[in-house]
Amino acid sequence: MSSILDVSSLYNSYNITSSKSSSLQSDLKNVNDKSSDDELMNACKGFESYFVQKIIEQAKKTVKSEDDQGEYMQYFGDTLNQTYADIIADSGSVGLAKQLYDSMKSTYNL
Repeated sequence: MSSILDVSSLYNSYNITSSKSSSLQSDLKNVNDKSSDDELMNACKGFESYFVQKIIEQAKKTVKSEDDQGEYMQYFGDTLNQTYADIIADSGSVGLAKQLYDSMKSTYNL
């Protein structure tokens, strides 16, 4: 039997993922030869953040923890994953955004 919290958590997860991917698509569509280096890097960091968030979500599915089973974690877990992904992308430790940035700069002469 599904509780309201479960349904709300599923909706929240879909809504965050949908809005994040829509925002990412919008950022990428707005990148053109007149884009500044900062705009291009922000689009690349957005992609890296989305990618890292998906990795975190898949990794958490493989490990069951009592911390993840709490009522609040079920509801706010997706927001927490997104925050972790944003922090990781901003730190530059993965390096995907930098690689994308360099590739787009050279390929499209931006």
